[in-house]
Amino acid sequence: MADVTDSFERASDEATGAARFTGDDRGQLMLVAALAIAVLLVGLALTLNTAIYTENLATRTTDTSLDGAVSHGRTVEAGAGVLLDETNREGGTYAELAGSFDETFGNWSDAAATLAAVRGAATNASRVDHVEGTRISQTDAARNFTDGSESTDWTLASDVGVRGVRFNVSRDSLATSSGSAFELVVDDGTNVVETEVYRNSTRAFVTVEDAGGTRATCSVAADAGDYVTIDVADGRLNGTACDPLDAVHTDLDGTVAVSYRNAVQAEGSYELYVNETNATVFDAAKYASAESGSSPVAEQALYAVTVSYVYETGETYVYRELRVAPGEIA
Repeated sequence: MADVTDSFERASDEATGAARFTGDDRGQLMLVAALAIAVLLVGLALTLNTAIYTENLATRTTDTSLDGAVSHGRTVEAGAGVLLDETNREGGTYAELAGSFDETFGNWSDAAATLAAVRGAATNASRVDHVEGTRISQTDAARNFTDGSESTDWTLASDVGVRGVRFNVSRDSLATSSGSAFELVVDDGTNVVETEVYRNSTRAFVTVEDAGGTRATCSVAADAGDYVTIDVADGRLNGTACDPLDAVHTDLDGTVAVSYRNAVQAEGSYELYVNETNATVFDAAKYASAESGSSPVAEQALYAVTVSYVYETGETYVYRELRVAPGEIA
């Protein structure tokens, strides 16, 4: 840049006298100025490229020291989810359920910490909070899916979040056509997803009508067993992926109403969890108490838990909180 300035100064001095730039002088001046501008542009380009490269490096997750923390977090979430439902199935008050979960989860955390120590990591996990809810279930495998008053079309709960919907249905109890089949209906006030379960002489079917009115079916062979298991939470029929069930997760938003239709066309057991307290959900006309030995039952349950975990090595310290509500569909 100094050379360019000098050239301009010399040109100014000469211009004050009688002399003028010759053609060679003007060409040389233009060449020097062009080279200077080129150097500036190249420098600017290098600066911008360096900034972009630095930003890309900052956003990449290539730090392998975090792999153990990520893996441990997934294990904590999965373990807490399994323990949550097992705790609920044992039954009890909200305080008793929280205490039971804490004790067992603490034992699990201690065992996990022992294994992590072998890899040079220190870990810990515990419950931070929970959401009080209700477990709705039937354990009498010989009973149909009507409510306590034997209503065939009934609403289990309204304006609730729901998770963990699972059925174990007697194959022989199912209707032989979709028109009269047992249905699970989940309605968010705007969209409705209907799931039918029925059979013919060779197969058992699950047909889902999504919020747009499109129907899709999956099935299992008739010789696959006396009972048909339908895990709406995981989208599985007899343990095999049933893609139509995905609509229950994707087409609904917010709180929902959960209902059964043609409940006499299904016998067996089921469970699901809703995020309202048992005092709100329980209706003596629909449900029996947990101690009665009758079905169906609505009882206190932990709908969700928030757990925290720590993962620490010489290079890494991670603290995170996770909300655990396995099989949540709305």
